Amino acid sequence: MPIYRAYNGAWSELGKNLRQVEINSGGLGQVLCELHTHQHDSGFIRDRLSGVKRYRFFHPEDQSKCFQVQYNPNRTLRFNGAGIKVPPGGIEAVNDGCFLCRENILWQQEGVQLGYEIPIDDRNYYGWMNPFPLLPVHAVIATAEHVPQNCGIGTGEGEKLSGLLSDFVELASRLPGFIGYYNGVGAGASILGHLHFHFFSRPEEVPEFPLERAVRNIRATEDSMGILSDYPVAVAFWHGSADEVKERAARWLHKWMSGNKARLPDLSGNFIAAMSPEDGSLMLYFVPRERSKQRASDDNGLIGGLEVLGELVYSTPEQKQMLDDGTVDFFSLQSHLASVYTPFYHKRMPAPSHASV
Repeated sequence: MPIYRAYNGAWSELGKNLRQVEINSGGLGQVLCELHTHQHDSGFIRDRLSGVKRYRFFHPEDQSKCFQVQYNPNRTLRFNGAGIKVPPGGIEAVNDGCFLCRENILWQQEGVQLGYEIPIDDRNYYGWMNPFPLLPVHAVIATAEHVPQNCGIGTGEGEKLSGLLSDFVELASRLPGFIGYYNGVGAGASILGHLHFHFFSRPEEVPEFPLERAVRNIRATEDSMGILSDYPVAVAFWHGSADEVKERAARWLHKWMSGNKARLPDLSGNFIAAMSPEDGSLMLYFVPRERSKQRASDDNGLIGGLEVLGELVYSTPEQKQMLDDGTVDFFSLQSHLASVYTPFYHKRMPAPSHASV
């Protein structure tokens, strides 16, 4: 069929060029930047983030604590979709028209959306650009195979969780200067049927997010993990080389799941990772979540990885008015995040600020 031949030809040509970029520049990050430029020029990316404005809110008595709001009016356009919903004659939708399956993207975006194949061990991923980005070079990296977003926390499948964690850390280690996050089922994920991660280039005006700021002062040594207690949600974090972080985090998470067998079906989580371009160290964060608490108590949007980082996204005129009239402050944002707080264990157990694993 001509549409398949044309799409596969364009995919192959772009992939060949991007592979040379990755080889010559030595980085996946440059590939995503080039793909971002390509998808802008093709018209697929609908927003250049020109309308985004950030607001920062500090604790009145402790300037080391803050939260921020991204006002992004064009984000509301995502509800209109970015493609056609019914395949043309002779083409059938797969997996109920999943928006992350390459077979559907071909006809949904009428050949305009192209991606980049990223092999990781025995699994293949595709890097796609988000048509309604939240941050610069906002990529969605999804499995080539249609597998569910659930990472195994809810079922206690340690092997499945280890595989997801390993792939996520591997991607983060190949993207210094980027930040990535994984939203579990009931923890901000909007597409439940297809495993995917979000990665974006760190904005120049945001050298560190509020979560990173909160962790910086108590960051663990490379031999330890840390528990962040002074934050609206529970946070465990690890710092060190990618291999060390991956091993220690997997071991701790398996113990954590073993201690939560009775409530596992109700649990989910967020993972966040960032590789330092300066010293090559990796930070990994884990936030436990209850699936029933996907939204904050004020029902003001989903709480996913970006919100856990401390940046909430506002996009409506009503929300803009709240920012302008002073309704929003440090404490209202703190309360917003705290409403999805999930303790590590059913009965709150005292946790030291640092704990060896």
